[in-house]
Amino acid sequence: MKFKKLIITAVCLLAPLSAMAEKSAYINSAVILQQAPQTIEANQVLQDEFKNRELDLKAQAAEIRSSEEKYKKDSTIMSDAQKKKAEENIIAKVRAFKMTEQSFKEDLNRRRTGMIKDLQSTLKSVIQGYGKKHGYDFIFSEGVAYASDSVDITNQILAELKK
Repeated sequence: MKFKKLIITAVCLLAPLSAMAEKSAYINSAVILQQAPQTIEANQVLQDEFKNRELDLKAQAAEIRSSEEKYKKDSTIMSDAQKKKAEENIIAKVRAFKMTEQSFKEDLNRRRTGMIKDLQSTLKSVIQGYGKKHGYDFIFSEGVAYASDSVDITNQILAELKK
């Protein structure tokens, strides 16, 4: 008899917990990061900001190719001293190019990383605001094995980012 009362009491106490449904949703953060207007704008800013340096690198590479072709063409008629000087000149250009290219890549990556952090911060704010406004308990992003279309709010978050 005591055991029956204990079970009935436990069921009565646990019943309200099962009635509390949690509202959850899913977003595809890769799609959002790819399609957000802020991403498109950031990519354009990066392209504009680093265009001149990229053109300089291309010009340096073309100059190196030109020097190498000239050396190959003229090496048969050059003296040993002229060959050595031309080789040293090409090597110096290649070294300068590699240093400039390395600096370019580092600066580009540093700037891109900063922009991604800013975008992620904006995205986090928008998701939190959307979740609070629409009464979500959880909004999942990464690590979800399956999410039905009915809980996918990726497009709604993109719409919020466009505002």
